[in-house]
Amino acid sequence: MAFSQEAIKLIFEHHGRKALADGGEKKGTIIFTGTMGSLRTNPRFASYGGSRSAVRSLAQAVAKEYSPLGIQGVHVIANGGIKDEDSEATRSGKMMSADAVGKTYLWLAEQEPTLWTHELDIRPAQEKF
Repeated sequence: MAFSQEAIKLIFEHHGRKALADGGEKKGTIIFTGTMGSLRTNPRFASYGGSRSAVRSLAQAVAKEYSPLGIQGVHVIANGGIKDEDSEATRSGKMMSADAVGKTYLWLAEQEPTLWTHELDIRPAQEKF
């Protein structure tokens, strides 16, 4: 929570607080990375699920409060391993590559203020779900 509060202060310091409805621009994007634990929890993982749900709720609160002022809040459910390497596992979709995740995050940050993604579920292409 402290990170998002400080990030929002810095964004407003650099871009002002003019609302989108008043002709203001998109000022930035705050992306919270979560897991499936934010949606459902397995037995014996109640504290983990509770903490992941809290991050999702924080992302939603940021989006609801600050979207009108030009700050996009996004919760990304990263369901699977992320590897920072070019390997058979990342090329075949058994694991997510850090490069692919980074490109997805950049796509989120570059969205125009006419339509924003507020939650996204990313997974390895070969994951069975």
